Amino acid sequence: MPSLLILFLMIFFLLESIIGIIENGFIIIVLGREWVQCWTLPPGDMILASLAISRFFLQWVAIFNNFFTYFFLTSRRLYFDIFWVFTNVVSFWFTTWLAVFHCVKISSFTHPIFLWLKWRISRIVPWLLLWSLLICTLICISVYVKICLVFQLPATGNYSEKTTLDDITRALRWKFLMPVQMFLLIPFLFFLSSNILLISSLCQHLRNMQLHNANHQQPSMQVHVTALKSLFFFIILCTSYVLPLTITTLAPISNCSSWFWVWEVVMYFGISIHPAFLILNSSKLRTALRKMLHDQEIA
Repeated sequence: MPSLLILFLMIFFLLESIIGIIENGFIIIVLGREWVQCWTLPPGDMILASLAISRFFLQWVAIFNNFFTYFFLTSRRLYFDIFWVFTNVVSFWFTTWLAVFHCVKISSFTHPIFLWLKWRISRIVPWLLLWSLLICTLICISVYVKICLVFQLPATGNYSEKTTLDDITRALRWKFLMPVQMFLLIPFLFFLSSNILLISSLCQHLRNMQLHNANHQQPSMQVHVTALKSLFFFIILCTSYVLPLTITTLAPISNCSSWFWVWEVVMYFGISIHPAFLILNSSKLRTALRKMLHDQEIA
């Protein structure tokens, strides 16, 4: 039986995961309905839908992985970890492409690279999503095959009797899964760079507006300030996910430890809140939410 602290953290983790599942499910339904009607989505909505789908499965896999391995399995959780790593890496790549897309579309830089990207970004979004999914799939399949081969070795006598299954599991996590997890640092650097560039562009534009301060520009200035606050919050949320994930990858913690559940609560808090901001910042999703709440009030 878990201690009271672990039980409290488990419940908190479960609640925030369910909230994230509901939010992402709402995004999937709204954008999925539009896709069925039009058989196409704008590039930004395409990234948003892909991100919602990946996070929807990520949080289901996280719930199943954490609770099932805590109550039923203490070893061979590597097979469950692979599915979690896949949805995790795919989800963060899609988060990165959303940040890159907004940076290219909103920033006012006049560098030729940015001008070229502004013209091309809408066309290459489907390819960015497809290649991210394909690369992550191939990496996880290769890791799965290697793990299956290694787990067959004890039966052939290639391991001594002193080598336990837990020892093999720990070695495999360090050798195969850790490099895949650290692969997250690549999209995270792209994510940070895109957001920093966008913040720089918005700050520069805000300074120009302040130099030509006029009453009719006040609403526009407020919009830019709100956008800056949202970007800073977005960076904090994603950092609160990547930082604990990197720590637990470099220094694995047993899921029977209270610290494991503390990190899980911290990690999934950000990605459970972020869909709400995506919904509120999208006029299409905001309208659908308002209509749904209005229909419920009438019913």
